Amino acid sequence: MTFTENLKPEPFEEHELDYMEALDVVDYEIASERLNMIVEEAKNVFVRSGVSSMLRSGDVSVGLYTAKGDLVTAACGSYLYAVCGQPQIKYINHKWKNHPNVGVNPGDIFYANDAVYGGVHNPDQFAFMPIFNDGQLVAWVAAACHQPETGAIEPGGMPVNARTRYDEGMKLSPMKIGENFVLRDDLLEMMANMVSRTPHMQMTDVRARVMACDRVRLRVEEMLKEKGKSFLLGIFTKTLRTTAEATRRRVSGWLDGTFRSVVFTDHIGVDEGLVRASCTLTKKGDQLKLDYTGTSPETPGPYNAFKHTMIAHNAMYLYGFPFNDLPLSAGIWEAIDFVVPPGTCLNANPEAAVSNSVLVCSLSMCLIHLTMSKLLFASGLPDQATAPFGNNGDAYVMSGKNQWGIPFTDMLAYPLNSEGGGARHNADGVDSWGFPWGPWGRGPDVEEEEDEKPHIHLFQKILKDTCGHGKYRGGAGITVAWAVKNTSQAVYQSIIKSSRLQALQPLFGGYTPPTHPGIQVRDADVLQKMSAGDEDLPSDVYELILQKKIAGNYEISPNLRAAQIFKEGEIFVGCSHGGVGYGDVLERDPALVIQDLQHQIISAWAAKKVYHVVYDPITFVLDEAETRIKREAVRKVRIKKGLDYESFNKEWTAQKPSEPLLKYYGHWPKPNEE
Repeated sequence: MTFTENLKPEPFEEHELDYMEALDVVDYEIASERLNMIVEEAKNVFVRSGVSSMLRSGDVSVGLYTAKGDLVTAACGSYLYAVCGQPQIKYINHKWKNHPNVGVNPGDIFYANDAVYGGVHNPDQFAFMPIFNDGQLVAWVAAACHQPETGAIEPGGMPVNARTRYDEGMKLSPMKIGENFVLRDDLLEMMANMVSRTPHMQMTDVRARVMACDRVRLRVEEMLKEKGKSFLLGIFTKTLRTTAEATRRRVSGWLDGTFRSVVFTDHIGVDEGLVRASCTLTKKGDQLKLDYTGTSPETPGPYNAFKHTMIAHNAMYLYGFPFNDLPLSAGIWEAIDFVVPPGTCLNANPEAAVSNSVLVCSLSMCLIHLTMSKLLFASGLPDQATAPFGNNGDAYVMSGKNQWGIPFTDMLAYPLNSEGGGARHNADGVDSWGFPWGPWGRGPDVEEEEDEKPHIHLFQKILKDTCGHGKYRGGAGITVAWAVKNTSQAVYQSIIKSSRLQALQPLFGGYTPPTHPGIQVRDADVLQKMSAGDEDLPSDVYELILQKKIAGNYEISPNLRAAQIFKEGEIFVGCSHGGVGYGDVLERDPALVIQDLQHQIISAWAAKKVYHVVYDPITFVLDEAETRIKREAVRKVRIKKGLDYESFNKEWTAQKPSEPLLKYYGHWPKPNEE
């Protein structure tokens, strides 16, 4: 096991345990919260100092680590970055700390973005600074966020046509880019040259990361001056130990057993094809084991990930749900083991393209959410057993020269930060909930986006029937359409999965949200209609497609779309996915169905055909008696269609997709289980 795979804390040294034992419990509570506030302050500095869309939307992390590289606390943004800072710091310690012509010294600034060394994918860039006390390294700080350009073969840093790491643009191993608190301009110029589609954004955001790191350094040095080194190291040790012990206690209270989930996706970036991901969760005593045997092989496209990246994606669920009240430290990993067979798309070889690792890792995000919810429900914790949110990675990129004449490439952050929340056992999911990779993120304002980018929004709103239906429905997703404006042309790109097959899976009889096609309108007359003051412009994608009041050539395709040039006035449509439903649709309170109709969350078709509710379409008055009769009739049809398990299994296991769909799948029916 390499240091990039092992996210568990390093063994404590005797003096660290002594420092921990000397702590007063009140001092520990105050000091640990002070550290939380330090990283939170630095995060605010970070968000206010950068310029890229995802950075300003809050898709960031500022983490504080021990001298050995173990996470002590972080302010997020995204848990993903906080976890992936750890293996990169351990690499710096291993490779450069005692190197004769590199070293780690006060005032040093390191930088990295290569997933091989412990990162996520190369758009996610990290700055690191060491913290010293009397010449001794006592801590590290890292600041990270998604950078929307890397100089890859396509704009946006996540090229869907990448086949090897050499197609993916700038990849920096952990390297020193500054000394004595001063950045090296020659290395900044090197980055700007590599990322020439948007050099100003790159250089500004590098400085924003370093500013965040330095704010933590200053505050921790103040704390060291007040309390001393032994006090701080004691706090670090106690935080890790407390988290590990609390995690084991919590796990030991859950039901022993084995729980399984399987999910699928329909694309590998360069081609369509079925891909499977499987998780078997074994809980025994105070230990969890997650085994991903049965996952499809590494793909020839960019939808691959390294093992540590996949594990870090599980942190979004683990830190956010079952362990949300514990310190955000590396201590939780002591109770959790992972088995990820090498050569699979979740544990690819170092030469593989991984620029879209976050897309394939969203499969593991769905898997751990589903599988842990089964365990928690069985353990008598229904409040923790929720359906997954809409984590399909609805990433859209725009690139070109903006209306101010400045070259740019940026993520269109609103769809990513507006996916639907998962349903709960007693409540619906939150509409336009947020970003599964960064729950603190925000969707930028329309006016803010139009001021910086050369396009105009035709609509940006919640779209009905995007939720996963159920006794409690998932939160609704959104729809948005952009038309190029104030420039002769621009590039759009859609980085996504689930155009035909939904990767999300339901919980306890609920439904998944729908998939979305890729929609664009060429040679459109929308700007002319706006100039003329026409009032029949579409208010959502349904009106755009069904009424076609805008003249032009309508193109429908899979939603994953490689970078394409759009002329002024041409339209590009995006979306976000809704959350997953929970429970049987026939058990949904009819009054909630009527409420959703009135709020435009669902359509009349869904009310009648999915929920089987009878009502007056003019007044929305519910007919309770007819609804009961209708639902009872549907239940009888279900019973009539029902099969015993042996009959169902015989019929089900005889089915198989066509061979062209299985070219990236691996051995049927269970990859790597021949």
